[in-house]
Amino acid sequence: MRLKRPTVYVILEELRMKGLVLKIPNAKKQVFIPKDPQEFFEEAENRLFRSKSILPKLMAMARKGEGKPQVLYYEGIEGVKDVLNYKQAVEGMSGKEIVGFYAHTENTPKELLPLFDDWQKNMEEMSVSMRGVVPDHESLKAYRAEDEKSGRKMKIVPFNVYSSSISVDIGETFTRILSYKDLQGIIIENQNIADALRQIFEMVWAKY
Repeated sequence: MRLKRPTVYVILEELRMKGLVLKIPNAKKQVFIPKDPQEFFEEAENRLFRSKSILPKLMAMARKGEGKPQVLYYEGIEGVKDVLNYKQAVEGMSGKEIVGFYAHTENTPKELLPLFDDWQKNMEEMSVSMRGVVPDHESLKAYRAEDEKSGRKMKIVPFNVYSSSISVDIGETFTRILSYKDLQGIIIENQNIADALRQIFEMVWAKY
């Protein structure tokens, strides 16, 4: 199919705006030549490098915003995995402490159990210390047997007082909420919320 001349010029102009062709000044007619592919890709790489160099500043500005929380929702086995391996929890918590209110694992899908084990090992390798409030439940006996070796400090609360099937843990800038049975997870990226929940945790920790 042959294209009409006006259509060709429209396409060439679009290619010029994308940096793929050059327009040569000519008084009588429009002249276009293809751009050297190597030069095009070098320019693209330079733009990408400049963009990456300012990304941290843009992210910092976005977080300041007006204190507006960033809320991320996940579901399914892969979603739970993504919540456990959330980048701020993995990259930002090395050598620090996570605190939380942890659930019993009764009726938890068996596919999740290896994910928990991998997460625990990851925390140990990153030297992340953990304190938590947990229910006194048979499903958690194996974890409690490993607490001292793994460097975890857990306070066990009678099941009739605390029987949650949802875990809430708090890092420095994020709060993570996991419903094992429903295969749902939420990340709230906001330091003010994390600070408030950490204070609530400390009050409960002091009581027990």
